[in-house]
Amino acid sequence: MSAGKRCKLKLHQYNTNIFDEFRIKCNKCSGLCCTALYFSKYDGFPADKAAGIPCSYLDDCFRCSIHKELHSRHMKGCLAYDCCGAGQAVTSLYGDENWKANPPIAQEVFDVFVKTYYLQQILWYMSEVLTLLPAKPLWPEADSCIKELHLLLKSTPQNILDYDMEICRTKVNALLNKAWIMVKQQVGHPKTTAVKKDFMGHNFKKSRLNGSDFSSALLIAANLEECDLTGCNFLGADMRDTNIQNADLSDSIFLTQGQINAAKGNLNTRIPGHLIRPSEWD
Repeated sequence: MSAGKRCKLKLHQYNTNIFDEFRIKCNKCSGLCCTALYFSKYDGFPADKAAGIPCSYLDDCFRCSIHKELHSRHMKGCLAYDCCGAGQAVTSLYGDENWKANPPIAQEVFDVFVKTYYLQQILWYMSEVLTLLPAKPLWPEADSCIKELHLLLKSTPQNILDYDMEICRTKVNALLNKAWIMVKQQVGHPKTTAVKKDFMGHNFKKSRLNGSDFSSALLIAANLEECDLTGCNFLGADMRDTNIQNADLSDSIFLTQGQINAAKGNLNTRIPGHLIRPSEWD
């Protein structure tokens, strides 16, 4: 191999369809994200809306009446939001009951949805750990966590409400940090962004950023065009309007569908295999 060529580092390995449970299925949901959550017009939603109040565009069949117009109406908040499969999971948990037909249980349903959303996010990250080759020693622990949460989410609404999220977060954060350290060691790039977290509007264009820590960073409107982002940690990063056109995120870690939906990419943007390319990028 010539000195000018480098082997493409492979961090992810996909063997099963473990991410299928996180794909949103609005036809199996009772309009929970459009009702349970607070909306702000400033953030790209139709209007300011209090939590627990249905969006004015939610129809009687729990469908968005302007879904086909969201892009033309610049509803960036609606387009970016992804419930990680929580909507259909909670709707299924209640069977024939729903918040609209049975108003006395509405608040409980909404509370269960919000908590399930957080638990689904944890499951997403644990599932990604199972695809990370450098983190293979952590696979048994991640798998055990996944099985525990699957049992919880299929139990009862009260069990979900009673679940101690703080203990769960502490355990999960420790595991994710171990996975990140293992990935960083394999990527082997000394560049770090651990101290600074505010990169709002920053221009990184054409930079080789592999192995950088963007966890919990503000990347709003930052320019990552044509960047090598192999091994970059995007856990909890705010990527609204982040320019990732022509960038390589194929082996970035801890990216979510919501982050990708909120960013600005194109057909040449490379994303991890477990994420779906937004249609707006075509």
